[in-house]
Amino acid sequence: MRRKHLLLVAVFATAALVASACGASGDSKGSESDEGSTTTTEASAQEVAAGQFGELKEVCGDGSDTIASGEGGQGTDKLYVGVATDRSSSVRPGLNKEMWDASVAFVDWCNDQGGIGGLQIEPVELDAALFDVPAAMTKACHSVFAMVGGGWAQDNLQFTGKDDSDFHKCGLVDIPGYAVSPQKADSSGQVQPVPNPGTSVSNTFIRDYAELYPKESKKVAIAYGELPSLEIVKEKYAAAAEDAGLEVVAQIPYPPTGMSDWTPLAQSIISSGAGTLMWVGEAGNATSAIAKLKEQGWEGHPLLETNMYDPLLFSQGNEAIEGAVIRQTVHAVEEADDWPATQQYLDNLKKYVPDAKVAPLGIQTTSAWLLFAVAANACAKANDGQISRQCLLEQAAAQSDWTGGGLHAPQDPAKFDETKASPCSMLLVVKDGKFERLYPEMGGDGDDGEGFHCPSNGVTQVPANAGKGVVAPGATI
Repeated sequence: MRRKHLLLVAVFATAALVASACGASGDSKGSESDEGSTTTTEASAQEVAAGQFGELKEVCGDGSDTIASGEGGQGTDKLYVGVATDRSSSVRPGLNKEMWDASVAFVDWCNDQGGIGGLQIEPVELDAALFDVPAAMTKACHSVFAMVGGGWAQDNLQFTGKDDSDFHKCGLVDIPGYAVSPQKADSSGQVQPVPNPGTSVSNTFIRDYAELYPKESKKVAIAYGELPSLEIVKEKYAAAAEDAGLEVVAQIPYPPTGMSDWTPLAQSIISSGAGTLMWVGEAGNATSAIAKLKEQGWEGHPLLETNMYDPLLFSQGNEAIEGAVIRQTVHAVEEADDWPATQQYLDNLKKYVPDAKVAPLGIQTTSAWLLFAVAANACAKANDGQISRQCLLEQAAAQSDWTGGGLHAPQDPAKFDETKASPCSMLLVVKDGKFERLYPEMGGDGDDGEGFHCPSNGVTQVPANAGKGVVAPGATI
C-alpha cells in the first residue's frame, strides 16, 4: 500500500511542474517536508495603495456586492471559497502547504482592504489527503461559491458522475492554482491563470538552451517515472525537443519511487550518447541520478523543469548539480527587489502566515486569487453589484496577457477549448549552490519584457491529447 502512496506522490510532483520550495540554495535546510523552513527575501516592503496588488489596482475594497441566489454554498453573507489541497497526506505531511499558505495570506490581506466589493472571503479547505477527492468534492458541492487557488494530485477524480460529488453536476466553477490530469486541464467550468493544457507545450526553454549549449544539446535523453500520467509529460517533452530541432536519442523509464542504485540508468544515458538530460520526476530522484551520472564521468548538462527549483535539488551536495539549467515561468524570489508583486507576495506571507512555505506553486495560487478578484469585480460592475459563477468564468477567460499583477510571465487564460501554453520562459542556472538568471539577460537580447523570452515559435502542439478534457454538456466555458 505504501508503494501505491509513493507512486501517487510522484505523479503529483511531476505533473504539477511547479517547485515545492523556491529561492533555495545548496545551503538551505528547507525541503518539502520542512514546513515553514524556507525564508523570504528581506527586501523592504513596497509602498502600494490600499487594495492594490502589484500592478493591479483596486483588487479588494469596500462595497455592497452580492452573490447570485442559490450559488453561495453555505451562505451569501460571505464569499465562501474552496481551496483544494492534499495537505494532510500521511504519506507526505504538508503536501500543497504553500497553496494553503498563499490562500490564507491573500484572503487575510484582501479582507483587511474591505474584501471583494465589501464581501469578506472565508476560505474553505478541501483537503483530499491524496486519496479522498470525492469526499472533498462532496464538501465543495455543499459549501462553496467557487474553488480558487488549489489543486489535487488526482484532480481527474472530481468528475465522479454523482450528483453530490461531481464538479459539473454540482454546478461549481474553479480558478485553480494548477491542473494535473488532461481530464481537468482541458475541462469546462475552470479557467487557469497559468494554463497547463494537454494539447500544447512551450518549447522556448529548449530552444534557448540549445542556443546556449549547442554541443551538449545535439542529443537528448529523457528519463521519466514509469506511470501513465508521467508518460504524458514525457511525450510532451519529446515533441517539444524534436520541434526545437534536437534529437531525442533515448526515453528511459525508471520506478517513480526511485532506485536504490541509479548506476544502470546513468549508464543507459551515457551509452545513448546524450549530452543533455531532461527529467520527468521529483527533484530528489533527479539529483541522485545526476550525481551518479557525474560519478560515471558524464560531462553533459541537465535541462530541468520548474519543479526542480527546490532545495531537494542540492540533497547530494552543491557539486552534484552544479551547472544544471532550470526553466522558470514565475519571477524568481532572488529577484524580488525588481518585482513589486513578488515582493508583496513575500511580505503578505511574512505578515499573515509567519511559518509559510514559499514556492512557485504559492505564486500561482496567488495569481489565481487575483484573477478571481478581478473577475468578480468585473461581474459586479456589469451586473448591478451581483457576482455569479457563470459571469465569473466569462470575466476570467476574458483576461489576456495575464501576469498576476507582475508575478509571472504573460499567460492567456482563455476558455477551455481555446487555452494554450504560454511561449514565455526564462532559464536559471545552478552556480555555486545557488539559482542565478542565465537567459535572457534583463534588458538584453531575448528579453521580450519583464525578463522573459516569448518567441512566436515557442509553442509545440500535441494533438494526440486532444479531446481528453471532461466537458459538461452544452458548456461554452
